[in-house]
Amino acid sequence: MDKAVAFSQPGKAVLAYLEVIGDVGSGPAMYPLQEEVVIGREQQDSLGDDQFLCIPEHTISRRHARIRRRGLTYFIEDLHSFNGTFVSGTRLTPGAWRALRDGDELFVSSVQIVFHSLLEPAEDSQPTIITKTVDATEYAKSLKEEAAEARSAASASDMQQTVRKLHAMAQVGIALGAVTDETTLTEKIMNFIFDLFPLAERAFILLRKHADEAPSPVAVRRRDGRPVELSSVRMSHTLINEVVNNKQSVLSVDTLSDRHFGSQESIISQAIRSVMCVPLLLEGECLGLIQVDTSSDPYAFKEQDLEMLTGVCAETAVALRNFQLYSDIERLLDGFVRASVQAIEERDPATAGHSFRVADYAEGLACAVDRADMPELRRVVFSRDQVREIRYAALLHDFGKVGVREHVLRKEKKLHHMEMRLLEQRFKYAQACLEREAYRRLAETHMEHRLGMTAFCEEKRRIERGLREESAKLARFLDAIRMANEPAISHGEVADLREIVDYAVRDLDGAMMGLLDTSEAAALSISKGCLTEEERRQIESHVVDSYSFLILIPWTRDLSSVPGIAHGHHEKLDGSGYPMGLCGDQISMQTRILTICDIYDALTASDRPYKKALPAELALDLIGRECRSGKLDANLFNVFVESRVWAPS
Repeated sequence: MDKAVAFSQPGKAVLAYLEVIGDVGSGPAMYPLQEEVVIGREQQDSLGDDQFLCIPEHTISRRHARIRRRGLTYFIEDLHSFNGTFVSGTRLTPGAWRALRDGDELFVSSVQIVFHSLLEPAEDSQPTIITKTVDATEYAKSLKEEAAEARSAASASDMQQTVRKLHAMAQVGIALGAVTDETTLTEKIMNFIFDLFPLAERAFILLRKHADEAPSPVAVRRRDGRPVELSSVRMSHTLINEVVNNKQSVLSVDTLSDRHFGSQESIISQAIRSVMCVPLLLEGECLGLIQVDTSSDPYAFKEQDLEMLTGVCAETAVALRNFQLYSDIERLLDGFVRASVQAIEERDPATAGHSFRVADYAEGLACAVDRADMPELRRVVFSRDQVREIRYAALLHDFGKVGVREHVLRKEKKLHHMEMRLLEQRFKYAQACLEREAYRRLAETHMEHRLGMTAFCEEKRRIERGLREESAKLARFLDAIRMANEPAISHGEVADLREIVDYAVRDLDGAMMGLLDTSEAAALSISKGCLTEEERRQIESHVVDSYSFLILIPWTRDLSSVPGIAHGHHEKLDGSGYPMGLCGDQISMQTRILTICDIYDALTASDRPYKKALPAELALDLIGRECRSGKLDANLFNVFVESRVWAPS
């Protein structure tokens, strides 16, 4: 058969093809070769059908070998496969290129493939017997036409490759513009580099931490995916210094022969044959550099490739600066929030650290819920931005306390300190009034009845006995008041103060004076906590004030829920909370998390003067009761208990 018609593909000139021997699944038995083809086990998303020969055999690596054309010659390279690539019985060294001739037998692992070239006769083939006479002029014309067709095919392939690169460059600008963290940035850059430069074997990204420091590696990648430790990376300092100091790109072909770099130990030890190194420049400042190299082909990169990498570096520098600015804004916001919380908590040293602890608990609980496997919470997934929302809401949930009067904010017991001091003075005054009244009656009785010494002494002993009884009663009353003045953590029995309220003595003016007024009795009768109704309304107003303050801040879209989360941290699932009386699904999952963490810290904090710190077990038991009564989310509380986010790590 005439080799010129042995294989054809519509619209493309075929210069060579592969013949796959045996049954290897659904893959083609005859595979036409164009500019470059990769042989492997699994189809690569980045490669078209005309660039990837898929042989679904388990002994073949995912990317096993690669064949490419240079001029009219095809070369094969083993891509560090597990079972190796063989040409005419010789195993290829990974990364080394081997020229192919018509009829060469290839073994990709155990799969046999024969290489056929339409441009040259097989090395051991017999001369073709031509029975038809061919004119020499026509034969020369035919050869010219075939050569032109080959050049046209190569030109078309180059055009397609250029279009693919331009498309990839457009994707670089689109993708890098949306990056907000360094890890994603370096990952995307590496992917683009290996898409744009098919001959690249390694890529490095080096960044400067500070303007006066040399750039250091932050990401290293091999095309074959083999892991590389950053600590083991060896770079050419001469090459890096030239790029950074001169702020110019470097392209070195046949690097080992390059008089500038060929003598460098790092170049020699890694057998770098071709390298591109481009600075990350922005407004005259060098942020770092990107290096791409190969150890297999001394002419792997051209001027056009250097221009392409320069474009990638320009996009990367802008994305990197945007990321740095974004990070600066994040640090600024975080610093402002922390300073604000610190300023608020300094108004009440007793609660110092509360907001920071609640923020740590809430962030830990959100992450634990994200990992929870219980059916009720499997659909709950928090993004990184949502976790930040929860943290900021927790930090600022008590911001409205800036508007609460200090004597209410710092109230330790049911009666303010000054009120208790006045009450104690009133008891002393009552004691003095009782004594004055008793001795006044003794004097009047003596004057009226002209008592003798014996009768006078007897009357005096009777009056003093009555005084001692009244003094003991006053002391008992005062002890009862002091006991009733202590705040209770949960609702308990209210002290019976009726006897004290009804008790009265005659003052110096002769008017009857009580020991307790109505407001004091009401304060001492509080069954939970130490706040009166009026004071409680002032404290509860901090939630509304917090929301009013937070809603004024122009939060970014990823933090827009901060005011709402903080607003509801005193709401309860049964509607008994405040300020809006929300219930059930009206309360967001983030707010429910904040509520549990806020209550736990309030119970266990050791710095509250109006109560002793509760052990963790007792605090969890009290929160568990609230869950069983339908006030708090039991599923979230179970995760809180199991994850032990409150325990020091």
